[in-house]
Amino acid sequence: MSVTQRLSALRDATDLTAGRVPAEVEQQARTVLSHASDRLAVGTQTVAALAGATGSGKSSLFNAISGTRLAEQGTRRPTTSSTLAASFSATNPALLDLLGVERRHEAAPPQPNMADLVLLDLPDHDSTATAHRDEVDRLVQKVDLFIWVLDPQKYADAAIHQRYLRPLAQHRDVITVVLNQADRLSPEQLELQLAHIRRLLDDDGLHGVPLLATSALTGLGVKKLRDRLGELATEKRAAAARLSADVDVVARSLDDAMGNAATTEPGKDTVARLYAHLGAAAGVPMITDAVRQSIKHRGQLATGWPMVKWIGRFRPDPLKRLRLGGKKDQPQVESGIRSSLPGRSATASAQQATGLRALANELTDGMPPLWQEAVNAAVHQNEDTLPDALDRALVATDLGTDRTPVWWHIIRGLQWLLIAAVVVGALWLTLNVVLSYFGLPRVEVYPVGPEGGLQVPMPTVLVIGGIVAGIVLSGVSGIIIRIAANGAAKRAKRALTASVAQVTEEQILEPARAEVARYAQARRAVDALR
Repeated sequence: MSVTQRLSALRDATDLTAGRVPAEVEQQARTVLSHASDRLAVGTQTVAALAGATGSGKSSLFNAISGTRLAEQGTRRPTTSSTLAASFSATNPALLDLLGVERRHEAAPPQPNMADLVLLDLPDHDSTATAHRDEVDRLVQKVDLFIWVLDPQKYADAAIHQRYLRPLAQHRDVITVVLNQADRLSPEQLELQLAHIRRLLDDDGLHGVPLLATSALTGLGVKKLRDRLGELATEKRAAAARLSADVDVVARSLDDAMGNAATTEPGKDTVARLYAHLGAAAGVPMITDAVRQSIKHRGQLATGWPMVKWIGRFRPDPLKRLRLGGKKDQPQVESGIRSSLPGRSATASAQQATGLRALANELTDGMPPLWQEAVNAAVHQNEDTLPDALDRALVATDLGTDRTPVWWHIIRGLQWLLIAAVVVGALWLTLNVVLSYFGLPRVEVYPVGPEGGLQVPMPTVLVIGGIVAGIVLSGVSGIIIRIAANGAAKRAKRALTASVAQVTEEQILEPARAEVARYAQARRAVDALR
């Protein structure tokens, strides 16, 4: 993968993780992207920086490498107060402006392969002047190549190893370490110090970094250092290698910040519990019970004994009282019709909160805190409007209560036939009483019963039989209605749960899944960078 492709991948990873990793990590990534874009736009010259401590002979080595006397030299005090640049071809103002280097000089290349090199002499990193240290820290983040200049007295100084070399372990491909002032050591001392420095570099994570012995005074190692710089400048890959190493550092930071949580769909049990919690909060149990009571109420009015069922008309239909169960010819969600369910109680709010919290906890298991917050925010993003959405969905749900069963009409017809029989029987008996009172012949009553046994006049059979049969028919139909009411309640509950599920999917599960998918996508992007 080329550095351009890696930067594009880093940009994708940074956008995906925006606001979901620590601010300093996101800023680190965006700083790398910004600088990389600018660096690639200002040309392919290679920028190498000499960095070292006070008294390490860094400026003398700069002069020796460049073949000039541009850098001031001092043995005990810092002589480089600001960064000095030597360009071995025409000065590239855009490049030096990007680096913020104001002291600029042009010099003939000491050897041909150094023509595309820009050599910087940085201030001393251990200077007592804060501005000097800040200048070194700033340019360490921007230059293409590092030449760390050590000296025999302070080569093991913790400041350079802990503050600079160790943090730059990912940049080993663009680092060269030199032990300067090697002329002050005997061959045996030089060998021992180089071996010790190599162990220190290995401890810093800089395995395989070139280590050279140099002397600005005698010229020892200067040619080798020039050759290395010339080779890297000719290959024109130092800037890309540096930027790629920057991407590695950011990728590691993103990797640490993201964790490696397993992303899965919410479990069926969790979703079912969420439906139950939200349904309970929205009033599904109350509506279900209202459906049951409504079927009983309507059934009793339709099939009850006509002589007493009028009393039931004084009781309102439970569903109509809640403004539910009407015909669904017009979409009530769009018409804005609301239910008359009681206002949401603290218990209902707690049930909703419990369901959302359980879902968020399952989805964020193993995620870092900021990603947990992002998923949790997605789960709760519609929490304020959720009650209204659920209420509208429940109002629009077809509860199946607007249809009158055929057998209700049959029972009603039978009841009125029985009432007619009672009326006929009563009029028949009344007529005979009147006729007897006036001494007129009575109407034949056609006794019913066995010969020689108890025989009951037909009018009496009609009256008593009609009343008893009506009461029995009402009782039997009442039992059937209760069974039908329980079935209707179950069907209504399924329909209401489906409506709750649709709202839950749109307002909770889809945003939550999108955030979890974003985590998985960001995780893949970071893995590709690593």
